[in-house]
Amino acid sequence: MQKLSFDEEPNPSQVLHSLAVYSKNRDSDKYMSGEIFDELHNNLREVLGVEDALYLPSGKMAQMIAMKLHTSQRRCSRIAVHPRSHMEEYEARAYSELWGLSAVQLGGYDRLPTAEDLDNIKEKLGAVVIELPMRKLGCLLPSWDQLCAISDTARERNIPLHLDGARLWESQPFYDRPYAEIVSIFDSVYVSFDKGLGCLAGGALVGTSKLVDEAKIWQRRAGGRSLRSFPTILSALQGLEERLPLMAEFHEKAKDLATVMGKFSGVSVAPRLPHANAFFVTFQGNRARAYRMRDRVASETGLRLFEELVDCVDQSMIRFEVTIRGAGLIVTDDNVIESFKRFLEYCSE
Repeated sequence: MQKLSFDEEPNPSQVLHSLAVYSKNRDSDKYMSGEIFDELHNNLREVLGVEDALYLPSGKMAQMIAMKLHTSQRRCSRIAVHPRSHMEEYEARAYSELWGLSAVQLGGYDRLPTAEDLDNIKEKLGAVVIELPMRKLGCLLPSWDQLCAISDTARERNIPLHLDGARLWESQPFYDRPYAEIVSIFDSVYVSFDKGLGCLAGGALVGTSKLVDEAKIWQRRAGGRSLRSFPTILSALQGLEERLPLMAEFHEKAKDLATVMGKFSGVSVAPRLPHANAFFVTFQGNRARAYRMRDRVASETGLRLFEELVDCVDQSMIRFEVTIRGAGLIVTDDNVIESFKRFLEYCSE
């Protein structure tokens, strides 16, 4: 059975064998130090053009540490985040419940934030968070000029600007600029290893050497220093080497499939031309029936079109996300067309 979105479920034996081969004669790590940590951090410095980097076992830890550092520096515990951000909708408001911060809404619920939105927040802020891309809006990205305008506004007010770059790797083809140029307009950046790069887990907080040195203290306090981390570190190194060059290919495949699927009658694709490697597919139908027909089509064509449906304000509409990674890259357009055609026909019966 093939999947259209994300990566195929990993086979532990195959993954560990691949990492064993990739590791060669590298030494093990101990408490977040050693040869492989240095190698990963050096790679991130080179690719992202930053002074320093710090591997962390989860993105949530990376982002919360960044928020703690920025808000402490500003002596202000209030941050500005988009209402559909990962911090709000996926992290159970950890910034408030665990880290003692509060948030103000940056931008409208169903649109990207702007420099004007930031300018309209008159109260003091300890940090501003921008998510690239906004997954809950269909992986939308602001234009380069819009992004720079937000950065300029934050710097004029001396507010640290943090990038939730969990999908920064996948966003680069849209901007067609070096990663270092994108990263340079932020004061801190989180990047993920377990999304586009297809690694086991983890992420990194990157920025100035001062930021990273201070982050290491909070890494220890937050329980982020494991005795051994070599499987995830090796996986991150392997992902940077083997998967990072595929980001443009992911983007092109997403654009091709969005065009193909958007040609069906009654189907809306958003963005019409994907900004990153993902897009929403929306049409009229019944949720319960859509799940049943997804399974029926998968049994007939061998292709699973989606995993979960995405909520719509209009309850008569069906929406799912297509995210091109390793699995979708090997699916043929013909298979997608035939599977989607059957799915729509079955849903309308």
